Amino acid sequence: MKSLMTLRQRILLTLLPLLILLGVLGSAGLLLLHRLGGAIDVILRENYESVIAMQDLKEALERIDSSFQFMLVARGLSDVKEKATLEAKARTAFEEHWRNYESALRKEQQNITIHPAEDELVERLLTFTARYRIQGTEFYARAAKGAAAHQDYYGSGGLYDTFGSIKQAAHDVLQLNQKQMKTASVEASQTAVHFMIGLGAGLAAAVLLAGLSAWHTIRTTLRPIREVTRSAQGISAGNLDQVVPVLSGDELGELAQAFNLMARHLREFRQSHGAQLLRAQRTSQATIDSFPDPVLVIDSEGSVELANPAARRLLGVVPKQPGQPATGIWQPPEPLCKPLAEALQGRSDYLPEGFDRALLLGSSGRERALLPRILAIRDPLGYSLGVAVLLQDVTRLRLLDQVKGNMVATVSHELKTPLTSIRLAVHLLLEESVGPLTPKQMELLLDARENSERLLAMVNNLLDLARLEQGSRQLDVRPETPVFLLQSAADAICARAEDKNVQIKVEAPDDLPPISVDVKRIGHALSNLLDNALTYTDSGGTITLTASPDGDGVMLSVTDTGCGIPSEYVGHVFEKFFRVPGQSRGSGTGLGLAIVQEIVTAHGGIITCESQPGAGTVFRMRLPIAAKLSESPDYVVGHALER
Repeated sequence: MKSLMTLRQRILLTLLPLLILLGVLGSAGLLLLHRLGGAIDVILRENYESVIAMQDLKEALERIDSSFQFMLVARGLSDVKEKATLEAKARTAFEEHWRNYESALRKEQQNITIHPAEDELVERLLTFTARYRIQGTEFYARAAKGAAAHQDYYGSGGLYDTFGSIKQAAHDVLQLNQKQMKTASVEASQTAVHFMIGLGAGLAAAVLLAGLSAWHTIRTTLRPIREVTRSAQGISAGNLDQVVPVLSGDELGELAQAFNLMARHLREFRQSHGAQLLRAQRTSQATIDSFPDPVLVIDSEGSVELANPAARRLLGVVPKQPGQPATGIWQPPEPLCKPLAEALQGRSDYLPEGFDRALLLGSSGRERALLPRILAIRDPLGYSLGVAVLLQDVTRLRLLDQVKGNMVATVSHELKTPLTSIRLAVHLLLEESVGPLTPKQMELLLDARENSERLLAMVNNLLDLARLEQGSRQLDVRPETPVFLLQSAADAICARAEDKNVQIKVEAPDDLPPISVDVKRIGHALSNLLDNALTYTDSGGTITLTASPDGDGVMLSVTDTGCGIPSEYVGHVFEKFFRVPGQSRGSGTGLGLAIVQEIVTAHGGIITCESQPGAGTVFRMRLPIAAKLSESPDYVVGHALER
């Protein structure tokens, strides 16, 4: 039968007896404290004050008796002066201590608490006190008249006998109050013992009741919770046919009903969305199958989830089937291992642009150049779910680029020979070897010489760029210190910089590790950077060459204080024939920085540019140190420029 009480009511019903018992025990404790406080008040306020009063009375009585004895001693002295002094002291002591005596007696009269025994003792004490006062007064009166005082003190019924009676009566009062204090203390102790016994019994009953209530509550509460937990574990394992029995109508019963409703909705959701998921999977597969280029989808463990026919045919991969374990981890070509691992870890995508990064796959004579694109797949929270790999077929474009490069190299080479002849002829005419020239002829020949020199520099740049792109020139690599490279480049341009009033500075520590470079090619790259910096730096400016360690490489930087480059053009400065619009200084061809990038890349390095208009420009070349050069992905054994 289902319970009619809610879980809250059951918990309150469990706690209510405990709260009542705690209230009873607390009230009993307060009552005990009140009773103990009352007993202690009786002991301290009533009896203790009487004890103190009797002690003060007895002390004053002793002092009064001593004054009588001083008077007796004074009577036996022969020296009149000394006798008078001692008698005066005795009378003064009598009067002073008698006041203390009467004060203590009044306190006792006002604090009589033990009836009738203490009443009788105080009455006796008052009688003896009155007689003692009279006898003392008469004693001093006769002593002053020279009468015999010894008999008044020691005689029968004299001062000494009265002194003893008062002392005994005060002692009896003191003993009576002390006995009463002891009795009150015993009663307080017995009360405390009785309460401790009762409190212990109450606590034992509370603990027993709490244990029974807790056991019952836990038993009735945990059972449905265990059922919900077991069913939840079943659902997490994929078994949605879970039903939790509804054992009560309280909150736990509502939880069981809500869980059953959730399980039913999940079953309906799986049934209704299973077809949609299957259709979506088939659509995804059909989408990538439509791509002519190889496409792969790799999960976070490195297994191929999806692959189109081009990828299966060219790479031989087999995607895993839904609900089945992975058949194997895809082993990518060596150049893709590191970029693929970084993309799977969510670090960065791999989007190369140059044909030098293309993979050559296929048999001889039918090789295909495939440019890899590796993109990380992330969920809305940014966690990596895998990667998508696209191998873009750039075979035709690569061939066209090679044809273009060969044509540029051929045309440049063919132009160089006649251009050299024209340049030589112009120089001979300017030297007037074949006859004198008119001023107009001289002006025309000078202009022709300037244009021929410019054209020859352009042809040489085109030839250099073509050779670098085709990898037809080897690097003469050897270890060299960064300081030497920077200082050599600075010395080569120093004279031109002085003519323009531009300062050249070299800042490089001597303890930097050597880098393996082709000194001539890196010198050419630094020279191009310095020419560019000097062209766009006004008089009074500064060009700074620096070197610093950068991980497993060395960073060479060329910094100028020139006019700078607008941010929208910074990303294009390494493109061929690109010149920043609106900056027409110099007569460059737009190939200098492209050549620099090719040289740095051939060394396995990286070059970057940072600039702001009016704030100057910084070019940074990162080159690997000598021990790391052979490990670079762009370096080929034999130091060949073949990438």
